[in-house]
Amino acid sequence: MDMRSAFTGELHSGAQSAMIGRWSNLIAAVERLANAVALDDVIEVLRSSARGIVEADGIAVVLKDGDKCYYVAEDACGPLWSGQRFPAETCISGHAMNSGQTIVIPDIERDPRVPLAAYMPTFVRSIMMVPIGQPEPVAAVGAYWSKKRTATDSEVAMLEALARTAATALENVRLIGSLKDLNSQLEARVAERTAQLEHSHEVLRQTQKMEIVGKLTGNVAHDFNNLLTPIISGIELVLHRGPVDERSERMLSRAMEAAERAQLLVQRLLSFARRQPLRPVALDLGTLMEGMEGLLSSTLGPRIALDIDRLHGLPPVLADANQLDLAILNLAINARDAMPDGGTLRISAKILSENDDRPTGVPQGDFISLSICDTGIGMDSETAQHAIEPFFSTKGIGEGTGLGLSMVDGLLGQLGGKLIIASAPGHGTTVSLFLPQAGVPIRRPEQQEGRDFPTEKIRGTVLLIDDDELVRLGTAEMLLELGFEVLQAGNANEGLEVIDASPALSAVVTDHLMPGMTGAELARRLRDEHPELPVLLISGYQNIESVAPDVPRLSKPFRHAQLGACIASLLGDSSLN
Repeated sequence: MDMRSAFTGELHSGAQSAMIGRWSNLIAAVERLANAVALDDVIEVLRSSARGIVEADGIAVVLKDGDKCYYVAEDACGPLWSGQRFPAETCISGHAMNSGQTIVIPDIERDPRVPLAAYMPTFVRSIMMVPIGQPEPVAAVGAYWSKKRTATDSEVAMLEALARTAATALENVRLIGSLKDLNSQLEARVAERTAQLEHSHEVLRQTQKMEIVGKLTGNVAHDFNNLLTPIISGIELVLHRGPVDERSERMLSRAMEAAERAQLLVQRLLSFARRQPLRPVALDLGTLMEGMEGLLSSTLGPRIALDIDRLHGLPPVLADANQLDLAILNLAINARDAMPDGGTLRISAKILSENDDRPTGVPQGDFISLSICDTGIGMDSETAQHAIEPFFSTKGIGEGTGLGLSMVDGLLGQLGGKLIIASAPGHGTTVSLFLPQAGVPIRRPEQQEGRDFPTEKIRGTVLLIDDDELVRLGTAEMLLELGFEVLQAGNANEGLEVIDASPALSAVVTDHLMPGMTGAELARRLRDEHPELPVLLISGYQNIESVAPDVPRLSKPFRHAQLGACIASLLGDSSLN
């Protein structure tokens, strides 16, 4: 019903003063309901204001209580039913709440819905009952008169307005109650949450540091490897061309050893910062572990026994050999530190086929489970749960970075595998690496070190492109030693001009990171425009994921034998190997 039209009608009836008072009472009640914070507050506002608003002889506030109506409060000229409960299907308030409609009964004796046995002992002879709440009413407010009469449109409009405001107040009370409950729960957990938040912030800070370190090491590695390339190639050329006196040879050998250690340092920095892309190939775990046995034994020390199961005969796994070596070494170091009084480190493996049961988190597919098991102090479940988080460490300050297990977990994730930790205090720790089976035969690497440089006739012409002159000159000397004529260019655009002018090129050797067009972009362009021309991509920083995986690549710094092997692969010339 339109309250404004009802109000206007009453004003024109000559009862202006009384009507203003009734609407003033309604406005005051609405304001009080807006500030209600509890159910009792809402009930009290309805109890104290509804009677005056509709000028009734009595009012009652009713709450829905399951399938009953609970008369929770009243304000009347005589007793009604405060504190009593009645079945909803036999109660006028129940009819109003079930239908969601206002009920007006001018004469209780003429309406079959009225339970006369309950009403006749009271003063009530006419009723108006308004439900509270939509679409599911949760309460009702009833107005009662001692004489038979029909509630006016204005009275209906005002009581319905009060009911709508009460419904909003009840919803606010419910929300406030929910917030109070939530606040109680939050207070109970605030210490735990605060600790977790502080830990998360620390992890975030360390992760951001890691990202900065990664970017920094990537750039440093590129520049550093560019410096190492001419150093290593120059030393190697001098040693090869000889003869040199014993003292000079000793000094050059030491210089080469220092350069190689610098190269290893760069590789470790890249690995630490997760900037070293993987080169997964089919690997034989048996051969891999044979090659690592001596290193593991010396790492563990004399107080820890190393027990490696026979791993030959297993299907090959798909992994990056260098990164898997590093992962196993990291796990061995963790195991050693967990056995300060000595113990046993056992390495074993088993096949996990597609249809076998698998631990939670291990993807479907064929895997080899490589387990590293120690007899150390072990970890409780909470420590084991956090063990793979970056920078989480149980070691003292300066005794670990907290990155070992995180790096191993990242490696397994990149390979499509899974890292599983099983541990208990006093019962040691087993770390299982679920490595995907390769599904292809193992390619046996050919030995490259120690090969003599070819001294045959000119083998062809190679275009060498590099913006760093020192690197370019050193690489050119290597190519000359390998028996090639060398054309040089300082960038990709110059290289394209040389290619157009020299159709008899045997191959292109190009740096990756150069001003303008990168080596990767050049390789893609040559593949389209000169598909018959082999391209070898070299880079001091292996962040070259945009290159097609079948484009040959070589990392700086490199040795003559490595460059010769790559050129041989490009040209199919086995004599270069």
